Amino acid sequence: RSSFPGKPLPVRPLILGVAVGLWGTRLGLFLFNRILNSPEDTRLSKFFPKEGELPLRLAGFWTVQALWGFICMLPISAACRVTPHSSKPMGPAAGLALALFLGGLACESVADAQKSAFKASGSNRWCDTGLWYYSRHPNYFGELCVWWSLFALASPVTPLWTLCSPLFSSLLILGVSGVPILEKKYDDKYGDNAEYQLYKRHTSLLLPLPKFDASTSKEL
Repeated sequence: RSSFPGKPLPVRPLILGVAVGLWGTRLGLFLFNRILNSPEDTRLSKFFPKEGELPLRLAGFWTVQALWGFICMLPISAACRVTPHSSKPMGPAAGLALALFLGGLACESVADAQKSAFKASGSNRWCDTGLWYYSRHPNYFGELCVWWSLFALASPVTPLWTLCSPLFSSLLILGVSGVPILEKKYDDKYGDNAEYQLYKRHTSLLLPLPKFDASTSKEL
């Protein structure tokens, strides 16, 4: 029941909460399924301590993960603290933000499913089917759409400093632990493969786009 008689509960925090719940449920199910099919994540091997060492690197890894979760949730948390007296009605911009969220969630869900199916097929090459034909990292594109859309949805009732949420996510994905690590991994593994070099040269890094020949500007 609202603490402000005569004022309905704000709809914006409810929608934000449901959106984050959908995102978290989708991610949790994806990771659970990945653990069932691949019990070891080799990317974490270097963080585990050797005999006689303190688990400082592992603690640092999970601290960064916790910090990421805290910062990502800042716009949603701030929006949920808004009282009915200070809330603002949701207009067309909110509808566009919600559409972007749903599109981003669908994009990363489909991309993750396609890559999982590709790996399960036993292929020993990079994934270049489905959305991965049009983008080298469509899952990360969807993830960025999710957090920028949630910020846009919350922004009319939250302080400007909550912009740090999507900016931090973008920094991590584009400059630290997302795209750079995978690009280096594939360059090291397939760098001498002419077909991979062709795929990399003609395929968008993030946004799914038709393939173009950079030398002629013609669609492939």
